[in-house]
Amino acid sequence: EVDCRGQEIRDSRYNDMKASMYLLGNAFRINQQKAPDNLPTVKAAKKFFKEMDAMEKSVRSKSPKTKDIPAVKHYAAALDILDEYLDLVELPPIDSGHYEKEFSTLVGESSRIT
Repeated sequence: EVDCRGQEIRDSRYNDMKASMYLLGNAFRINQQKAPDNLPTVKAAKKFFKEMDAMEKSVRSKSPKTKDIPAVKHYAAALDILDEYLDLVELPPIDSGHYEKEFSTLVGESSRIT
Protein backbone atom coordinates (compact mmCIF):
# COMPACT_ATOMS: atom_id res chain seq x y z
CA GLU A 1 0.00 0.00 0.00
CA VAL A 2 1.37 3.41 -1.00
CA ASP A 3 1.11 6.40 1.34
CA CYS A 4 0.05 9.32 -0.88
CA ARG A 5 0.00 11.98 1.81
CA GLY A 6 2.29 14.97 1.29
CA GLN A 7 5.09 15.70 3.72
CA GLU A 8 4.59 19.48 3.71
CA ILE A 9 2.77 20.95 6.70
CA ARG A 10 0.93 24.15 5.85
CA ASP A 11 -1.10 24.63 9.01
CA SER A 12 0.22 25.07 12.49
CA ARG A 13 -0.65 27.00 15.62
CA TYR A 14 2.31 29.25 14.87
CA ASN A 15 0.94 30.07 11.39
CA ASP A 16 -2.51 30.62 12.92
CA MET A 17 -0.90 32.99 15.41
CA LYS A 18 0.75 34.95 12.59
CA ALA A 19 -2.57 35.43 10.79
CA SER A 20 -4.58 36.20 13.91
CA MET A 21 -2.04 38.72 15.25
CA TYR A 22 -2.19 40.60 11.96
CA LEU A 23 -6.00 40.51 11.83
CA LEU A 24 -6.40 41.50 15.49
CA GLY A 25 -3.85 44.28 15.08
CA ASN A 26 -5.69 45.55 12.02
CA ALA A 27 -8.96 45.60 13.99
CA PHE A 28 -7.50 48.20 16.37
CA ARG A 29 -7.44 51.01 13.84
CA ILE A 30 -8.68 54.49 14.63
CA ASN A 31 -9.54 55.41 11.06
CA GLN A 32 -9.67 53.73 7.68
CA GLN A 33 -7.20 56.18 6.11
CA LYS A 34 -4.08 54.58 7.57
CA ALA A 35 -2.67 51.57 5.74
CA PRO A 36 -2.66 48.42 7.92
CA ASP A 37 1.14 48.13 7.76
CA ASN A 38 1.45 51.58 9.37
CA LEU A 39 -0.60 50.65 12.46
CA PRO A 40 1.40 50.30 15.70
CA THR A 41 -0.27 46.95 16.36
CA VAL A 42 0.62 45.50 12.95
CA LYS A 43 4.15 46.91 13.20
CA ALA A 44 4.57 45.19 16.58
CA ALA A 45 3.29 41.89 15.19
CA LYS A 46 5.71 42.09 12.26
CA LYS A 47 8.62 42.93 14.58
CA PHE A 48 7.70 39.96 16.79
CA PHE A 49 7.73 37.50 13.90
CA LYS A 50 10.95 38.99 12.52
CA GLU A 51 12.65 38.20 15.86
CA MET A 52 11.08 34.74 16.02
CA ASP A 53 12.21 33.96 12.46
CA ALA A 54 15.75 35.10 13.32
CA MET A 55 15.71 32.90 16.43
CA GLU A 56 14.48 29.91 14.42
CA LYS A 57 17.16 30.47 11.79
CA SER A 58 19.79 30.58 14.52
CA VAL A 59 18.72 27.33 16.19
CA ARG A 60 18.31 25.47 12.89
CA SER A 61 21.92 25.97 11.87
CA LYS A 62 24.02 23.01 10.72
CA SER A 63 25.85 22.82 14.04
CA PRO A 64 23.41 23.41 16.92
CA LYS A 65 24.92 25.00 20.02
CA THR A 66 24.03 24.41 23.65
CA LYS A 67 24.53 28.09 24.53
CA ASP A 68 23.26 30.00 21.52
CA ILE A 69 23.53 33.61 22.71
CA PRO A 70 22.10 35.16 19.49
CA ALA A 71 19.05 32.87 19.68
CA VAL A 72 18.48 33.77 23.34
CA LYS A 73 18.71 37.48 22.47
CA HIS A 74 16.19 37.10 19.64
CA TYR A 75 13.83 35.18 21.94
CA ALA A 76 14.08 37.80 24.70
CA ALA A 77 13.50 40.62 22.18
CA ALA A 78 10.49 38.75 20.77
CA LEU A 79 8.95 38.40 24.23
CA ASP A 80 9.37 42.14 24.87
CA ILE A 81 7.70 42.93 21.54
CA LEU A 82 4.91 40.43 22.25
CA ASP A 83 4.22 42.15 25.58
CA GLU A 84 4.01 45.48 23.73
CA TYR A 85 1.62 43.96 21.18
CA LEU A 86 -0.60 42.42 23.88
CA ASP A 87 -0.88 45.82 25.55
CA LEU A 88 -1.79 47.49 22.24
CA VAL A 89 -4.61 45.00 21.61
CA GLU A 90 -5.81 45.20 25.22
CA LEU A 91 -4.88 41.63 26.23
CA PRO A 92 -3.22 40.60 29.50
CA PRO A 93 0.61 40.71 29.59
CA ILE A 94 2.75 37.60 29.29
CA ASP A 95 3.45 37.41 33.02
CA SER A 96 -0.24 37.68 34.01
CA GLY A 97 -0.61 33.91 34.37
CA HIS A 98 -3.43 33.71 31.81
CA TYR A 99 -1.29 32.01 29.18
CA GLU A 100 0.09 29.34 31.50
CA LYS A 101 -3.30 27.70 32.00
CA GLU A 102 -4.36 24.73 29.94
CA PHE A 103 -6.97 25.55 27.33
CA SER A 104 -9.05 23.70 24.81
CA THR A 105 -8.42 24.09 21.08
CA LEU A 106 -11.87 22.76 20.19
CA VAL A 107 -13.92 25.23 18.17
CA GLY A 108 -16.61 26.85 20.31
CA GLU A 109 -15.27 25.37 23.57
CA SER A 110 -14.64 28.83 25.03
CA SER A 111 -14.20 32.26 23.55
CA ARG A 112 -12.61 33.81 26.63
CA ILE A 113 -9.17 33.84 28.17
CA THR A 114 -10.09 32.75 31.68
